[in-house]
Amino acid sequence: MNVAAELSGLFSALHWAQPLALLALPLALLPLHAARRGRAAPCVQTPELLHPDLHGLLQAPQLRRPRLSPLLRVVALAALIVALAQPQRLGAWIAAAPEGRDIVVLLDTSLTMSLHDLQWNGKPASRLAVAQRVFANFAQARTGDRFALIAFGSHAATLLPPTFDARLAGQMAGLLSVGQLGQNTALGDAIAMALRQVKPRSGLQPILILYSDGGDSNVGSISPADAVALARHLGVKIYTVEVGQTADPGQPYTVSAYAGSQPDLRLIAQATGGKFYFAASAGAQQAAVRDIGALNPRLHPPPTRRAAQALFLWPLLLGAALWLLAELLACGLWRRKGAP
Repeated sequence: MNVAAELSGLFSALHWAQPLALLALPLALLPLHAARRGRAAPCVQTPELLHPDLHGLLQAPQLRRPRLSPLLRVVALAALIVALAQPQRLGAWIAAAPEGRDIVVLLDTSLTMSLHDLQWNGKPASRLAVAQRVFANFAQARTGDRFALIAFGSHAATLLPPTFDARLAGQMAGLLSVGQLGQNTALGDAIAMALRQVKPRSGLQPILILYSDGGDSNVGSISPADAVALARHLGVKIYTVEVGQTADPGQPYTVSAYAGSQPDLRLIAQATGGKFYFAASAGAQQAAVRDIGALNPRLHPPPTRRAAQALFLWPLLLGAALWLLAELLACGLWRRKGAP
C-alpha cells in the first residue's frame, strides 16, 4: 500500500516542460514497420555470383536478422521522445522576490550634528556618524527597496539618486561630513528635493526619513511649511528621527526668511501621516528604523514557480544505450543459419 502511495505521489509530481513532444510517440513504431517490409538493409552485402555452375559453392550464406533489434529501436525512440518532452519532478514553491518602495533619507549635516553625545560600540560618536551607521544597516536589511540620499546644511544636495544597491547607499552616506554643505539648516529645500526623487512603485507609496537634531530651518528658497504641504498633497509620509538630547516640543516657529509659522520635526511627521521618533541613543535610532520598516512593509507576491528537478537525462541515456545495442545486434551479432 505504501509503494502504491509513493508511486502515486511520484506521478502526481511529474511535470512535462514540453508536453507536445509526446505527440511524436507513434513515430517510435517506424522501426517495426520497416522491419516488416524488409526496408532495413543488412550491414553485410550479399556477394554477386560470378560462377553459377559451381553448384552453389560460392553462394553467400543467408543471414538471419535478429528479431530483437527492431523492438529495441522502438523502445529507444520512445525513450528519446520522452526525454525530448523534458520530464520534471516538481518540488516546493519558490518564494517571489519582495517588491519594495522608494525610500529617501535626508541627513542633516549642519554644525550641531558634530556633537559627540552618542555612543557606537561603546565609543563616543557624533550624531551624524551614528545616523550614518544606522542607515547603512537599515538599507542592507531592506531587499527590494530603492534608496536615495539627500544631504542638507545651508544647501541641499542629492548625494545618491534612487538605487537598488543598498550597499552603495550605505557607503555614500558614510562619505558625508559635518559642515560639508554649510553650517545652517535648509530643511524646506531638502524635503522639496527629496520629493523630486520618488515615485510610487507597484502601488507602494514612497516615504521620506528625516534625520536631524531638531534645529529650526533658517535658510533656503522653500519654506518647510510649503515643502510639507507638497508632501501631503503627493501622499508621501515623512518620518522624522531627532538625534539630539532634548525632544522637540512640537511647537511651530517663525523665521524672518519665511512668511508664516513653520513646523518642527514633530509637526512635520504629524502633518504628513508619518511618525516622530526621539532617539537620544544609537539603540533608540535602531529601534526607530525598525519601527519604520514594520510600518512600511514590502509586498510579498504569491509564488508563481516551483522548484523542478530535471529527469530527462535518464530516458536520454536509456534511449542511447538501447539504440546502440540494437545497432550491435544488427551489424555485428548476426548468426548464420545453422551456425552453432
